[in-house]
Amino acid sequence: MRIETRFAWILAFCFCLGVTVAGLISWRLETAHARDDVHQRAKMLLGAGLAVRSYTVANVAPVLDKIDDGSFHPAQVPSFAAQQTLKLLSASFPEYRYRESSLNPTNIADRATDWEVGLLRQFDQDPGLHELFGRTRVGGHEVYYLARPIRMTSAACLRCHGDPASAPRAMLAKYGSSNGFGWHMGQLVGLQLAEVPTAPAEAKAWSSVLVTVGALTSVFVLSAVVFLLLLHRHVTNPLDALTRAALASSLDQGGCERLPAIEGQFGQLQEAIERLRQSVDLAMKRRSRGA
Repeated sequence: MRIETRFAWILAFCFCLGVTVAGLISWRLETAHARDDVHQRAKMLLGAGLAVRSYTVANVAPVLDKIDDGSFHPAQVPSFAAQQTLKLLSASFPEYRYRESSLNPTNIADRATDWEVGLLRQFDQDPGLHELFGRTRVGGHEVYYLARPIRMTSAACLRCHGDPASAPRAMLAKYGSSNGFGWHMGQLVGLQLAEVPTAPAEAKAWSSVLVTVGALTSVFVLSAVVFLLLLHRHVTNPLDALTRAALASSLDQGGCERLPAIEGQFGQLQEAIERLRQSVDLAMKRRSRGA
């Protein structure tokens, strides 16, 4: 096996090992970054819901309360305001969803699904639990979910969710008196849920890994080609020439012709071979004379 072939196999092995290790490291880093990115997006979606709720409580509800016309304004309800506002966002980004659900909602459209009931039970069993997250499938697509509990912390909310007799008549006329009542302070009354698609972040992670592996492959191929060309020019060519000269000398096939000058360590080897050849020729001539 020629020396170029041996070095080519060695380089190929090192390349495969190096790219495998680099690919695994890159994949781990990129998938971790993708998970963090999806989690941050879910937090931003929940944060947007909280911001709308806070704005509604601080700015919208007080103004509408001053309008004493006997009507009920859903816009002053924080949950309604947050969900309706973020539905406008979902119109442009349908993969993102914000929802507030409850086991006993005023609006039956906000009743918790079977899956959401499981999340509510976990929050209820562990009062110190402030957040749940993970992956699930919705409509055949994998999504990342982030859920936080909603607990009754404002006495003002009991006006509409405590005793039905104290609730606004317009609200009772709209939603009835069967749902959304009987709440008390500190009770777990619902949850906030944000759902974010995972496919874009994972596709981006794969693209980054492929770019990394592709860049390493390009650098390796270019380096290997340059290395093998230099190896052929500066090592194997001089070595082949010296081998032919030594073979010719040993077989006495015109090997007395001096080789073209070779630089470097092979030049020193060439000179050593020349001296050896001359010594052998001189010894053979003396032996012939003696005979």
